[in-house]
Amino acid sequence: MFAIFQKGGPVMWPILLCSVLSLAIFIERLYVLIKSRPYVWDSINVFKQQFITNALNKKTIPECPGIVKDMADVLDLGKDYTIDYELHEAEHKLVRYATFYVRNLEQRLNWLAIIGNIAPLLGLLGTVTGMIKVFMGIQNMQGQVNPSALAGGIWEALITTAAGLIVAIPTIIAYHYFEDRIDDITGALKELISDILEVIKQ
Repeated sequence: MFAIFQKGGPVMWPILLCSVLSLAIFIERLYVLIKSRPYVWDSINVFKQQFITNALNKKTIPECPGIVKDMADVLDLGKDYTIDYELHEAEHKLVRYATFYVRNLEQRLNWLAIIGNIAPLLGLLGTVTGMIKVFMGIQNMQGQVNPSALAGGIWEALITTAAGLIVAIPTIIAYHYFEDRIDDITGALKELISDILEVIKQ
C-alpha cells in the first residue's frame, strides 16, 4: 500500500493531510451532534408533551430540561409579555440564543466542504503532472515507445485522481449529513421559540 502511495508522487501528501483533517473533523462533529441529542430533542419532547396538555406556564417552563431551560433562563419571566414590545424583546433573546447554539454546531463544517472540493483537484493536479512526465519520457525515447512502460506511467499518474476521489466522496457525504441534521435542529428550535412565546404571553 505504501509503495502505491509513493508512486503517486508528492501530491499524495497533501491528499493524505486532507484525509486526516476530514476524519478528525468528522469524529469531533459527530461527537458534538450525538451529545446534542438529549440536550435538544429530549428537552423539546418534554416541552411538547406539557405544551399539548396545557400544563405549561411562565413559571414551569424553566423546569423543563436541556435547551428549553437554558432558553427560559435568558428571559425575564417576571415581565408582562402581553405587551408587544416585551414580547418582541423576548423573541429577539430566544432567536439570538438559538442562533448562537446552531453556529456552535456548524463550527468547522466549512472545512469539510473545502476538503471535499480541494481533494479531487489535488488528485487531478497529480495526474496532470504525472502525465506530463510520461509524455516527456516518450519524447526522450525518440519514438521507441515501450507499451508496458507507457501503461505503467499512466496508471501511476492516475493514482492521485483515485486518492483524491476516495477522500472527497465520503467527506462530501459527511458534510451534507451534518448539514441535514443541523437543519432539523434549526427547524425544531424555530418551532420551539414560537411555542415558548405562546406560553409566556398567556
